Amino acid sequence: MRDNGPKTAPLTPLQQVGMENIPFHSNTLELQELGAITSLRLHSLEPAAQLASQFEKHGVVLPLQANRSSGRDPAALCLRPNEWLLLSETSKAVPLLEQLASAVDPAQSSLLNLSDGLATFRLSGPGAPWLLSKLSGLNYLAAAAQGQHCARTRMAEAAVVVHYHQPGGRESPFTFDLLFDRSLAKYLWELLRASAGHADDLAKTFGDAA
Repeated sequence: MRDNGPKTAPLTPLQQVGMENIPFHSNTLELQELGAITSLRLHSLEPAAQLASQFEKHGVVLPLQANRSSGRDPAALCLRPNEWLLLSETSKAVPLLEQLASAVDPAQSSLLNLSDGLATFRLSGPGAPWLLSKLSGLNYLAAAAQGQHCARTRMAEAAVVVHYHQPGGRESPFTFDLLFDRSLAKYLWELLRASAGHADDLAKTFGDAA
């Protein structure tokens, strides 16, 4: 017999390790966990421009240069030549995979669902670039002038994809989304929280934070 009762929402990575999914605030930044983010990995041997033309027919603009990002939902992040991460906050993985299936030649390309294996933290506020610069070797303050973009880095040995974008559209503020293996959620959350106070000091002393 089919169970048509209400479905319980799956636990977020933080909830899965016994932590409440409550945003953290400091004087200059906000940190929150995003749940139910669809993440698809696209890898292809096809010429990138040819593949991009196929995806554009389905409303997805693939950037052709590494560390560039385009689109809002879904957003496409170019991690390296011929490898992308497609992210959506509104589309479920299976419908999005079905929508994009005809754009992919399975003999040359793979489109895989990574949604259940990744966690996403969103970091915002004037202290955000100072906090990230403290934890990895990238210059997030200078990179902000590039507009929407992405990068792969390490934060205290944790592999992280950083996506700098405007999730609410052009009139909304930029945020940093951090994507990483969900097993690292508690470790990275506690690391970011522990470093927030120093980021506040840096933002107030050297930045524009009041």
